Amino acid sequence: MRGLDGAGLRQLVAQLHPIYRDCFAAPPWSEPAEKIADFPARLARHTSQPGAYGLIAERDGEIVGAIYGWPAPTTLPTANAFDIAVRDAAPPDVADLLVAPALVVAELMVAPAHQGHGLGRELLARQVGDRAAWLATHPDAAAARLYQRAGWERRFSFQVNDRPLAVFTRPAVPSGR
Repeated sequence: MRGLDGAGLRQLVAQLHPIYRDCFAAPPWSEPAEKIADFPARLARHTSQPGAYGLIAERDGEIVGAIYGWPAPTTLPTANAFDIAVRDAAPPDVADLLVAPALVVAELMVAPAHQGHGLGRELLARQVGDRAAWLATHPDAAAARLYQRAGWERRFSFQVNDRPLAVFTRPAVPSGR
């Protein structure tokens, strides 16, 4: 696994885009072609967040998985429909878990041929470390089961543009554990 800052991740967009397509064009996501095509712009926006960083996993010189995110801001953002939906749906006690010092996990993707072998779990564990973190995923995605098995807690559900999503959080892990 290799760690990269936002600029380093943006340089790999050509290798990451097919993995994104293969992960998110299929059910339950079933993202339309225009959203798949928008991945390079979304990657650029995400990886331009202050402190954005991530990891890539390679097998035989080919990128087969990636994760990225950034430190959460001190207040819930309202920059787009996703941010507003999270803010509006989050119960107050959970909203407090979605801001600094938490880490936002924006994307986790593993090429389908490499799923089911622990790679997603390893990427997630290395990205988050002992920090508190949160993420959103489709409630029916295989990743939702991965997060629950890894000790993340499903906190609330919401929708963005008729797409169901669920927020998962993980508390910071005390030192020495």
